[in-house]
Amino acid sequence: MHRDLNYGPLSDIPEWKPGDVEGKPGAKGWHYKDGAPFRYVDDNDRDRLPDEISVDWAINKLEQDHDRPFYLAVGLTKPHTPLYVPGKYFARFPLEDVSLPPYLENDLDDCASALRNRWAWGFQKFRALIDSGGIEAWREFVQAYLATIAFVDDQIGRLLDSVDAGPERDNTIIILTSDNGYHVGEKDCIQKWHLWDESTRVPLLVHVPGCAGHGQVCDFPVSHVDLYPTLVDLCNLPGQPHNEADLALDGHSLKPFLNDPKTRNWAGPPVALIAIRDEQEVPHFSVRSRQYRYTLCANGEEELYDHEADPHEWKNLFSSAEHSDIKEELHRELMTMLRETSVPEGYPS
Repeated sequence: MHRDLNYGPLSDIPEWKPGDVEGKPGAKGWHYKDGAPFRYVDDNDRDRLPDEISVDWAINKLEQDHDRPFYLAVGLTKPHTPLYVPGKYFARFPLEDVSLPPYLENDLDDCASALRNRWAWGFQKFRALIDSGGIEAWREFVQAYLATIAFVDDQIGRLLDSVDAGPERDNTIIILTSDNGYHVGEKDCIQKWHLWDESTRVPLLVHVPGCAGHGQVCDFPVSHVDLYPTLVDLCNLPGQPHNEADLALDGHSLKPFLNDPKTRNWAGPPVALIAIRDEQEVPHFSVRSRQYRYTLCANGEEELYDHEADPHEWKNLFSSAEHSDIKEELHRELMTMLRETSVPEGYPS
């Protein structure tokens, strides 16, 4: 199978016997992405995984003496596929206890054809998984996904322990987020890069020493584009970072929400904007408010979901007369945000 459907504990060492692949001599063992061999005897006697190496490097940086403020970005790859981590992480999620994601048969039937017929790879992967082993194969994949999340969570814990043990513990802003969500079978899909909530919603945790909103949840939709203005605001950095060029800084500071997660006193928009584009085609756009998601595809098709009544986006309300005013309002917000920069040529208005 493709690497996106490969999963298992590191103890499942891969082996291809001579002749398994025509013209190839066979191979055994793990390798890094660059082809270098990855030494594995058992989970306690092995080379470091890439995320472990990254955190080791970051901890080394944190333990050094610093005479000026610094910014440290630590990128971790898991739970990106393939889903291979030490066996102890699989053991945390016994297969018989693993629950499958919420699922509706024929969920795609009322979705925009422009969305259900694009990027077919994700739908093909889910079908291949089911065809190969049915519901139990799906459960195994979910187990592996949970295991990789547990693994990366331990790496984040190591990093935070290093911050806690250091001299800048009470002077360090910490942001934890991800570049995308992921479908793990919802909407018959195993993939990112779609405009439904599983793909577009990401974790965002922010710790600021002395902040009044610690430990609270904010349900207001914000975006990654707001993170840089937030750091500018919190660190008292120059508001114009473009070397005197007269360019406005995109995004808005999240500081009001950090002080009061329930505030509505924010300069930013009431929705978060998301887009996808296939090669050079006209993109599709979606906006997410606290309660609704509205999507306008490049061909004019629409989707509207009410997350209070329908948190899994199972019922497309685009044709509902009862929701026409809400759809019109969200359409207006979407177009307002696009016009602040430019509306792509060929996109419906």
